[in-house]
Amino acid sequence: MAAVMNSAVPLTQAVTSGDANAVRAAIASGADVNQRNNGGQTVLILAVIFSHTEIVRLLVKAGADPRLRDNLGLDAVEWAQRRGLNDIVDLFTNNTSVPEPPIDTDERSRKWLAGVKQRIQEEAAQKQAPPPVIQAEPKPEPPPPEPKPEPKPEPAPATAVAATTSPTRKRCPQCNAIYNSDLVAYCAHHVVRLVDADEPIFEPPESVASTITNTPLLWMLILATVSIAAFTAFMITSQLSSVIIPDSSANATQKPVDFVKGTPVAAGELAGKALTLADAECPIFENGSRSKANGTVNVHVKLDKSGKVFWARAEGGDEAMRNAATEAATQSTFSPDKLRGRETEGTITYTFAQ
Repeated sequence: MAAVMNSAVPLTQAVTSGDANAVRAAIASGADVNQRNNGGQTVLILAVIFSHTEIVRLLVKAGADPRLRDNLGLDAVEWAQRRGLNDIVDLFTNNTSVPEPPIDTDERSRKWLAGVKQRIQEEAAQKQAPPPVIQAEPKPEPPPPEPKPEPKPEPAPATAVAATTSPTRKRCPQCNAIYNSDLVAYCAHHVVRLVDADEPIFEPPESVASTITNTPLLWMLILATVSIAAFTAFMITSQLSSVIIPDSSANATQKPVDFVKGTPVAAGELAGKALTLADAECPIFENGSRSKANGTVNVHVKLDKSGKVFWARAEGGDEAMRNAATEAATQSTFSPDKLRGRETEGTITYTFAQ
């Protein structure tokens, strides 16, 4: 035999869990079948809400009143109608002999509001840390009609200041406009909180821009920027200077006594794509110190989409050979079709033999 249950709490637990045997034991032990929970709901209403039809029959048979209302103003019959439990509604109708007098609509509304309020309070009590209540700042009240900001007051004698000092005098910290009303809390022009008119006026701090310009960090950044720009210019100049342009100014007053021919051969990406390969002619002057003009010069060239050389750099041989090879390489042309209409790099090798 189940243990004897002497309070409404075990009966409520038995109803919500749907344990019919526990409900029978509670009723047999004398539990009140009309007991309520914190929301004012009877055990019969709880049985309807959880759709325990067998337990509803047990409670009605034990004398549970289906017309008792909860804090929302609803009884067991209305709960059954809301949940569409027609068999329970018929059960209540057949077992209800004395109709309940009509309830005023206003009273039902008040009960419903009271129930909602109680639920809100219960939910708030379950929260461990309720959010802080943030009080909104009072809205600025309308200023006096057409207030005009007064100019910065000149230093006045001590007697005059004492005569005009008042607890209601307030000043805007930005425009120094004076207000003589306790109802005004914000400046009408700048919408900032007013301060006591007797507080000292502080000059605004030095601007951030002027502070930055006076710091060594700014000058360090400027110096670093200038250094990077100078290094970049040097690198660009070095790259541009790698394109060798023959300079015959040193030998402009002399005439060559002979020429050494350099035979070109296109190699690498340029092999088989040349239209014209200009021969290089290296001049030999009377004061030349070399006895032979033999050697090989490799000219690295860059071609545009039309097959013309727009950049050249020579390696190997002496200066005269490199100048002659570079000048001849810039006059060479290549087939745009074989280059597939794109820029190409390659090497033209000049072999000088006397």
